[in-house]
Amino acid sequence: MKKIVFVDNDTSYIVPLKTEFERAGFEVNCWDDAQKALDAISNQQVDLLICEVELPQMDGHKFFKKIRSIDAFKTTPFIFLSSQKRVDDRIKSMELGVDDYIIKPFSIEEIVARIKALFKEITLQNDTNHQPDKGFSGNLTEMNLVDLIQTLELGKKSALLKLKHDSASGLVYIKNGEVIDASLESLPPEQALMRMFTWTIGNFYVEMTPIDRERNINMANKELITVGLRRINQWEQIKDGLPPLNTVVIKTDLNNSANLSDDEKQLIVTMDEKNLIYELVQKCQCDDLKALELIKGLLNKGYLKATDENFSSYTDNYLAHLKEVASRSRTTSERAVSIMSSYFKSSSDEESSTDISNDEKKVLLDRRRYSRRLHDRLRDNNHIHLTKAELLLIRERLS
Repeated sequence: MKKIVFVDNDTSYIVPLKTEFERAGFEVNCWDDAQKALDAISNQQVDLLICEVELPQMDGHKFFKKIRSIDAFKTTPFIFLSSQKRVDDRIKSMELGVDDYIIKPFSIEEIVARIKALFKEITLQNDTNHQPDKGFSGNLTEMNLVDLIQTLELGKKSALLKLKHDSASGLVYIKNGEVIDASLESLPPEQALMRMFTWTIGNFYVEMTPIDRERNINMANKELITVGLRRINQWEQIKDGLPPLNTVVIKTDLNNSANLSDDEKQLIVTMDEKNLIYELVQKCQCDDLKALELIKGLLNKGYLKATDENFSSYTDNYLAHLKEVASRSRTTSERAVSIMSSYFKSSSDEESSTDISNDEKKVLLDRRRYSRRLHDRLRDNNHIHLTKAELLLIRERLS
């Protein structure tokens, strides 16, 4: 059972929140004073801290800094609550390194959903941290499956690609640069691959390893890449005009279903009270492209709408991007050359070691593993993030 600590002196929020979180299976402790909370939990195991910014005596910012000074809480997820709606106030708080900033008034169901998503995110990061040493990892927004296949094909490498999209996990097997198999839930290999081509949100890990597996995908790489690019292009066209896929959408009060197709009616029936757009795509029984078209149609017809809290995702993504760019202490080309020398060297060089200076090693060790939590992340020892620009440099060097 995950333990959550609330620090807020406004009982009109804390009481219903405590009730709802306990109903969702969490252990909840509440405090109306930051110093008392600090004294009480300093020697306890806590999985999440949620604190009001405007508190008497010790405000939320000071409480956060004191919490982060304790070794046991260096990486504990932390969320601010506040009635301050000004963007600059929120940015100031986010720059401290908190995981989220929730504005009052809010929907209790929305808060529970966001907390569950945060715990999912942390689980994903921990899973990635325990991957084998030889490989590289990154974000599907930066490099999609087509990019990865093309890169490994050029190097004629064997690798196991592990893709993560929300709660879904897929595997792609590449032998000597050729895609030979794929696995995703109970889908046939080629259908699994088609679905993973449209994943633009999530993470990947490439494990450089020999592949001893029968071929279950008969399409050649050239054909797969052509199909994949076409699906990505169609996906982007459908996505044009839609809010970000991590937007929370809800049903509206429209009850007239005469204007809806059977597929649209079925999609609405399967919806929960609140859903992320990409979760709806996963729930839909039809092809991902058609599912996204259905969602877009329902939004345009007014049967679905985005919630008011969604502006937070835009600020989070922007801040994360700024932090990631600012954290790089080497040029793109320098990092790409280092990556290639480690992971894309020819078979004749497999026994040779690459000379990396202590400063370069320190840079690799200091790379942030996951951009959403902006501070105090666990450090990586062997994983390297790749950006689109670095991928292009790798391809150029390999060709």
